[in-house]
Order: sequence, then structure tokens, then C-alpha cells
Amino acid sequence: MSTRSRSLASLACASLALLLSSAAAHASFIANFHDNLVAGNNTLFIFGDEGTDGSVTGNDGFSQNFTIDNTGVFELGLGLRGREMTGNGNTPNNLSLLVESMDPISGLALNRGRASTDMTTLLDTDGLSSEYLVLTIGGGNDGGSQMSVTATEDNTTVTITAPVLIGGNVANTPFQVVLDAGESVFYETAVGDDLSGSIVSANNDVAVFAGARCADVPSTVTFCDHLIQQQFGTENFDTEFLLVETPFAGSNQDLVRVIAAEDNTEVFLDGVSQGTIDSGEVLQVDGVGNAKVTSDKPVSVGQFMRGQSGSRTVGDPAFALIPSIDQLLDAYSFTTPVGSDSFTQNQLNIAIAASDAASLELDGAMVDTSGFTLLDGILYGSIDVSVGSGIISAENPFLATLSGFDNFDSYLTPIASAFSPGVSPPPPPPPNPTEVVPLPASALLLLGGFGVMGALRRRKSRRAVS
Repeated sequence: MSTRSRSLASLACASLALLLSSAAAHASFIANFHDNLVAGNNTLFIFGDEGTDGSVTGNDGFSQNFTIDNTGVFELGLGLRGREMTGNGNTPNNLSLLVESMDPISGLALNRGRASTDMTTLLDTDGLSSEYLVLTIGGGNDGGSQMSVTATEDNTTVTITAPVLIGGNVANTPFQVVLDAGESVFYETAVGDDLSGSIVSANNDVAVFAGARCADVPSTVTFCDHLIQQQFGTENFDTEFLLVETPFAGSNQDLVRVIAAEDNTEVFLDGVSQGTIDSGEVLQVDGVGNAKVTSDKPVSVGQFMRGQSGSRTVGDPAFALIPSIDQLLDAYSFTTPVGSDSFTQNQLNIAIAASDAASLELDGAMVDTSGFTLLDGILYGSIDVSVGSGIISAENPFLATLSGFDNFDSYLTPIASAFSPGVSPPPPPPPNPTEVVPLPASALLLLGGFGVMGALRRRKSRRAVS
């Protein structure tokens, strides 16, 4: 389908607000930065419609207002190691940032160390959960794996059970910390240890980020890179996923890790069983290209770029959690890092039904998919994108992740999902027969296309809303 202008979507949202009795939408997300082996600049990117304004605040008194200009991106530089969480203990810190606006926004947190970079998409606070199973990777020879937990409400009791010693807390033994809104705790393991399988449970929704100080992927391949990814709650685990081989991967392709929410979960790669794992256990498969991952019970899937000293020709380790097939959208608003943080090459990685390929558009122009790979009715491929913001859309939902590359440096991140669309137009929620609000025909005409989806804000996964 053809894209509509973002200004039309904003007008549509405003018109719907006049028709409904509910309060205006409130968009927000939390940004965390973790200790990087290499000192680099940390940057927060906020993107959305031109003219969207809001605030960025921290518990330590940090305060910054923002207005998005005609580039579609507001860049907030935090300086060398700005607001990086360090140490390994239970003492709360106030380094998290809360970004708020009355209009839809999305965000990226970039830690740009020289040859040790990664970036994470920031989840809407509506997409946060109170139950998590952490998925990351061991830290290799240059630091351990990492995890932070940030509260969204005062008096939040967080119970953590980690598979390894962290913060003086014994492995596999639950411990508790109490946090007020905006407070965080940060943990880093000993060198080589892996926080995957850590259970995080709270009486209120929390934001959880995990990664590694500088990980070799796999441990036998140099060179290491910083990894960070905001985690999906277990309510958003699912059973079907598409994976697009990252650009420049070469014959070794990518590494995939799958964590299970329930015992006796069987995992399949392109229909071939890879084994059975229990709750909190991780199954790792190396050398994965374009593929479909399925399971008989809910899982979360992480995709990891390998280091450049293997068959990879450009880039280095990076990490993305992949939304499931049921959580995909039919339009994604995105931005690459901009300004001094720009990467030499940026790509959208696409998996789309072959029957929908003709409808795939980037900023209103048809995308050439002739070079994509066709597997079992799905086209897989990557397309170059310019530095800055854009929108990619199709007739039906499809997978899109974002990656960027410099020499021995890279990032990889999802863009959005049904449970956390940000500024991307989400699908409408399932109708509630007892709460139907009829709209005049004139309003429906005005709110056509992306306007309707943009006004009918966030929803969680199908299990969360069923």
C-alpha cells in the first residue's frame, strides 16, 4: 500500500481525540546505557513527526526538553561514557532517563565506543512487563554479561534469580531489591559468565536491559563488541519467528540463541528439530542464515552477528531480539544514527511474503526485491538506507530490522512490534463488543490508512489481549 504523510497521521490522531472521551495519548520510554569496554559517546535518538515535543528527565535532576525538527530526529548527546551504569551490586542508581511526549515517539540508545558499539530500540512503557527471562550471551575475554532493571513505580519489589554470582548474591538463589520510579540496579558477571536465564519478577512493570561489556561471538572468534538490547517480557514470548541473515556475514552467517519460557520446549529451525530445553534454558545454533525458527511452546529469539575475524567482511558482534510473526507490523517508522554518530552503511533487513513483495515501499517508492532470496514462500534480503529517518511499508505485516556497519563495528536492532509500536503505526486492537465507540463516516474517511492505526495506540501480544 502507499504511504501517507506523517502530518496527515498527526491530524488524524488529533481529530480522533476530539471524538473520544478518553484523555490524550501519552507516549514514553526508558533509556539505559551500560558500561562499555571502550570509552565512547552515548547518544539518545528520539524520532517522530516534525513538531513533536516532550521532555527527557532523570532522577538525579537531569532535564532536557526537545522538539523534533524537519529531519524527524532529535539527537541528545550525553558525552563520553554519559550515564553509563557500572559496578555490580544492589545499590540503586539514578542513571536511567525517562522520555515523555503527548504524541507518538520512538527512541534508540547508542553506545558508540571505537570498534565496540551497539544500539537498542527502546520499548514503549506500555510494552513493559513484570516478568522476564533474560537472554544475552557470555562476555568472552573482555568482561562479563550485563543486566539492568529500572522501576516505573515507587515501592517496586524486584525478585531476581541469576544462574551465576552477581552483586554478592549466590547463583540460583532469589534475592530482592526495592526500587522507586526511575531507580535502577545494574549487574555485571565475572569474565565469561552468562546472565541468560536470569528470572526478573516484580510487583509492577519494570524495564530490563541486557547485553555484555564486550563479547566475542562466538567465544572463539575475535573481536569483541559491546552488546545491549532491551528485553521482551515473557508475556511476549511466542512460537514463530523469521530471521534475515545480516549483511556481510559471509559463509559463517549468524549465531542464534533461543530461551524457553516453559519446560520441555522443542525448538525447530526450518522444520528440523534442534533439541528440547526447559524454562530458562538456552539453545544455541551457529551458522544460521535466512531461516524460520519455530517452537511448540513460547520462546524468545536473539540474533547475534559474529566477529569480523571470521568470514564476516564488515562489522563485528551485535545483538537483536526478534519479534515473532504474530507481532509484526505492516509499516515501520525508523531512523539510523545521525550526525557524528552516523555509520558508513545502514541496512534494513527484510523478510516478507513473496505475494506482498510488490507492495513493499520505502518512503513511498517501490523496493526492488529481485535480489532477495526466496525460501518457502518468504523473500529475505537487505536494502541500503540513507542516514536519517524513513518509513517502510507493505500491504501486510512483515519483518524489518535495522543494522549499521563500520570497520570492526556495527549495530543490530528490531524497529518496532505490535506490543511496542512507538511512532510506527500499530494494528488496531481486537474489538471489544461491550465497548464499541461508533465514529461518524466523515471521521472514518479522515482517519483512513495510517491515521486509524496511529490513533488506536499500543497493544501487547495476542496472548496479552486475548
